[in-house]
Amino acid sequence: MLKIYHSLSRNPYFNLAFESYLVEQHRSGEAYLYLWQNENTVVIGRNQNPWKECDLTYLEETGGKLARRMSGGGAVYHDLGNLNFTFVTDNGEDQIHQNIAVIIAALGAEFGIRAEFSGKNDLMVDGFKVSGNAYFAEEGTLCHHGTLLVDVDGNRLGKLLTVSKQKLQSKGIDSVRSRVKNLVMFNPYVTVEGLMRCLDHAFITAYGVADNTTDDQADSTTARIVDMIDVLEGGVDTHSSAVIHPLMQQFESWEWRYGASPAFNVQMSERYAWGSVDLYLMVEDGIVKAVKIASDALDVNLPEKLSARIVGAPFDEAKIKALMA
Repeated sequence: MLKIYHSLSRNPYFNLAFESYLVEQHRSGEAYLYLWQNENTVVIGRNQNPWKECDLTYLEETGGKLARRMSGGGAVYHDLGNLNFTFVTDNGEDQIHQNIAVIIAALGAEFGIRAEFSGKNDLMVDGFKVSGNAYFAEEGTLCHHGTLLVDVDGNRLGKLLTVSKQKLQSKGIDSVRSRVKNLVMFNPYVTVEGLMRCLDHAFITAYGVADNTTDDQADSTTARIVDMIDVLEGGVDTHSSAVIHPLMQQFESWEWRYGASPAFNVQMSERYAWGSVDLYLMVEDGIVKAVKIASDALDVNLPEKLSARIVGAPFDEAKIKALMA
């Protein structure tokens, strides 16, 4: 059985929750294609440190969202010039390459763009990255997802994914920066809507029609070949909502987005009216566990007072600086 889902939501926490729902619902022999978009979002890998991967201050000031996905890999920026795809299938030996072939076919068939799979997770065109891929498996089900850069705001991408200037040492996985280019640079007629249509067709072609579908039926309408389902955040049925809503709360929670970060050490420096201060913080699960303070303040007891305020607080650079003011 083949199913294609198009999300009408632009909420990253719903879209990631629905993806997890599809993984839970998947049964052997089924194949799903899920196409979705997030607005103004940075998505980090399962084992990454958001403070190291993203300018969180700029993200917050500009109304963006931070999300953490279930798979590994690096940080990516999503806006409405980006199309996300998810394949949910059996976890076969060559499954990833079969899925990649669907994307390559979709890019080549209508748009004449010749893409190649490079390394473990990139799609390249003329030496530029146009798609990043990641995946995870659960009980025989493969979830393979990624981005397609159609017409992403490159300036904003660059600002948000600038590595922090703080002296931060993390045990997490760092993103590998690559040269990227939008697909419209290779063909100005590429659109998100057109690419979605091509992906639908390439997916159906690659994974075939049901055994009980005649050639005449296959020619008449794709609806007889595969379920085509639009997904809206407020429109899922009661049964699905009971599963998706808790998943959405998990993806949106501070504990998942920040608290699930690997342990790290960070050095911060600031100057106040009472003097300058250098902080050396040890952070675990997003919480400051220990701090060492060096200061030229006249109050010899100040480091002890500041430490009492900071230890046990969630790591947030702006709030920590405010605690010392």
